[in-house]
Amino acid sequence: MKKIHLFVLIGLLTACQDKKNITPSTGIIGKWRLVSYCYPSGGLVSGCQPVVIPNNKAVYVEFSSKGLFNETYKNTIAADYAFLGCGGGNYEIEEKGIRIRAMCMSSTQGKLVEISSLSSKKLILKTYTVGEYVFVKE
Repeated sequence: MKKIHLFVLIGLLTACQDKKNITPSTGIIGKWRLVSYCYPSGGLVSGCQPVVIPNNKAVYVEFSSKGLFNETYKNTIAADYAFLGCGGGNYEIEEKGIRIRAMCMSSTQGKLVEISSLSSKKLILKTYTVGEYVFVKE
């Protein structure tokens, strides 16, 4: 009887795992298209302004397996729609997110971006106290 209880317990534990969440170190690799973001407005704690990227424009971020980061644009510029607006650089996975370093950043420490959610098809990053960037895998 104890073996049956153990078997049922193990079955329940494995069935309840969220299989959509994947390991950031490998799951982040690839090209992601920014579909929407909520940019802070009126202070970092009071809310944000939602922005949806039009279908005829695109912002892409790419994370390589060698630790390289790149942000590119199609039919738009960083002043209109962007994630960081810094072009290329490098990244590393840290406990609380992704540290991105790019040439246009004023700090050599780069920017620590929180990974709010990561699945095989969707990535949500948070760069501020409020607001988030939603990407889909290309």
